[in-house]
Amino acid sequence: MPGTHSLPMDVTVDLPTTDATVLVVDDDEDLADTYALWLREHVDVHVAYSGSDALDVLATEPIDVVLLDRRMPSMSGDVVLAEMRSRGHDQRVSLVTAVEPTLDIVSLPFDEYLVKPVGREPLESTVESLLALAEHADAFQEYFSLQSKLAVLQAGPEYRTQDDPADLDALRERVVAARERAVDSLEDVRCDEDADGTSGITDTG
Repeated sequence: MPGTHSLPMDVTVDLPTTDATVLVVDDDEDLADTYALWLREHVDVHVAYSGSDALDVLATEPIDVVLLDRRMPSMSGDVVLAEMRSRGHDQRVSLVTAVEPTLDIVSLPFDEYLVKPVGREPLESTVESLLALAEHADAFQEYFSLQSKLAVLQAGPEYRTQDDPADLDALRERVVAARERAVDSLEDVRCDEDADGTSGITDTG
């Protein structure tokens, strides 16, 4: 189903009231305000109606998650995302957009991709996922991002009618390699915890 997909690994998360902060970026002011209204029950929310305003907020406020529209006047979401990363902002990001995904998203440094219209439940679920993701190692974040891109591309109209698009093969290979690195990273955590006499990760298999 375009716009939503399950987590790529067995991660169970909730969205209780926290001190986390989310930045909603969308030039549709009514829509941005609606997203903020949905989320304010659980997290602090800042709203920006343009890319330049979003960068100003990121420069002055402690932000954990960014929900970013892709198609905006003056400064597109892609440009905002590139500028964020060039300035050293490493927040977890979901693109929330009416733009259907194509292979150009593979090179963009984001974690989730939601296709509008987006309801309250998938929006909250995405914030849950990204807040949980922020607690994991870089290897897990890389795997999550690549798997999310593969999932949304495979669900998109450009690829849905094809049996096995050859141009996704390279991305699939990257997903497999990233998963192996993520598993290795979790094994390293287990070893460190065993050495410390603690066990924060349990094997449910």
